[in-house]
Amino acid sequence: MDSLSLSSFITQNMSLSSYLGLPAYTFRRILLLVSCLLGVIQYGLVLTNGVSVSDFNDYYGLTEVQGKFLYSCLNFGACALSFIPGLCYDRFGCVPTMMLGTLIADFGIILQLVWTPDFPSFVSTMGGLSFCYICFGFAATFFNVIGSFAPLSVFPVQYIGQVSACVQVCMSLGMTIQTQAYYALKKSGGDPIMRYLIYAIITFNVVGVLMCIVFWLCRNLMEQSAAEEEAEEDRRSLWSSLKSSEFAYMMVLFCVAIGFSFSFLDCEGSLASEVNVSSKELASVFGIVNAFGRLAVCIPLDWTRKHRWGGVYSYILASLIVYTLGMLLLAIPSSPDAATVRLANSLASFGYGGLLGIVPPALRLTFGTTHLGVIYGILYVAVAIFEPIWSFLFKKPEACEGVECYRLYTRTCSAAFVIMIAATWVVLRREQEDNKNRLDAEHDANNLVGKTRQRMIAVPDVPSSLQTEDSGIIIGDVSNTHSMQTS
Repeated sequence: MDSLSLSSFITQNMSLSSYLGLPAYTFRRILLLVSCLLGVIQYGLVLTNGVSVSDFNDYYGLTEVQGKFLYSCLNFGACALSFIPGLCYDRFGCVPTMMLGTLIADFGIILQLVWTPDFPSFVSTMGGLSFCYICFGFAATFFNVIGSFAPLSVFPVQYIGQVSACVQVCMSLGMTIQTQAYYALKKSGGDPIMRYLIYAIITFNVVGVLMCIVFWLCRNLMEQSAAEEEAEEDRRSLWSSLKSSEFAYMMVLFCVAIGFSFSFLDCEGSLASEVNVSSKELASVFGIVNAFGRLAVCIPLDWTRKHRWGGVYSYILASLIVYTLGMLLLAIPSSPDAATVRLANSLASFGYGGLLGIVPPALRLTFGTTHLGVIYGILYVAVAIFEPIWSFLFKKPEACEGVECYRLYTRTCSAAFVIMIAATWVVLRREQEDNKNRLDAEHDANNLVGKTRQRMIAVPDVPSSLQTEDSGIIIGDVSNTHSMQTS
């Protein structure tokens, strides 16, 4: 008996879960899920840039354009390089991947802690900060990728919606939690930037070490889950997954909808200032409402995904529609007021939550777990490319005031989302047709098996000497039979 089999035997027969009548590895699955929830909350540090950017600009003496460039560097690390943690996760497992992510976080933040506008003199402030921001975003995406997909790999597929709901709501609340942490540090006095960076490095290390310990304790569970997955599913190669129509659709979705969403997070503060609404208020509402959006698509998924209108594409379609309604509120009125901006923010955050919430289970159900990390990372490379393109449209004419000044941005987005809705409808209808054909084929096969069994029951057993290939039964040798009758 090998070590994995021995460990599985001990776990199934001598563990606390078995003693309490629960399935094997129940408590280890819960422990792993909790550690991953802390990991995705940590990713919220990346999403607080919209509320902290002005303070960082003042601290380092940067212009608004330079601040936006640093946000692009942050997104480059968090999105364009996210295929690297995905690849490490697929090839080397969770523990080495999380150790690497934690070390990168330490490296980037320590450099920023010792950086000042005058030190070191041989590198410009922007050059050094750009590198630090890339490291910061790159490290955070390790926590995002591993925290999102490790639970989906170890829990049975029938619970994928409920598990994803837990992960996604913590990811959305991570933005609110980290934003409030920043405001608390700022209110406490002293140097808020240094306090925030010290807070970031402490939390990165505490959460990173905790996740490594938990993953090491759950290594047998993860190995067993991987073995079961490999035995049960028809594994796709990475290349076959990348050239599939499902991946092509996901790529367009990430370029258009999710790429714009990342841009909107950075731009909504400017929209709020046009109507004298607090960016802190909008950010807090965005975090809470988008948590409800994630719950709305993940919780019912386990019960609805086998029904005609209950699959992942139905939830993507609904989320896109809600998001588009929010953008139309900013694009159509002649002069959107504060109430309109608040309502648009709520609709956009709910749609954003639905999109970001349904993506991990959709990828898990579509592509399996073998290449899940690298596929997720490649899709986020598209976000890193298109987020600056969307942000480039966010500009207003000179001497113009009001949200209507940004119509190029809001109307282009609205048009792109309408096209995305049409494309999703086509994909949804095709999936329904494929499922109908598959169910019809299974039904016909079951009917054929049933009819064959009925024939076997109806026909009595006949000696082999009285059977032929064509008729199945003959009367034997006619001459011999006639002779027997004569005698």
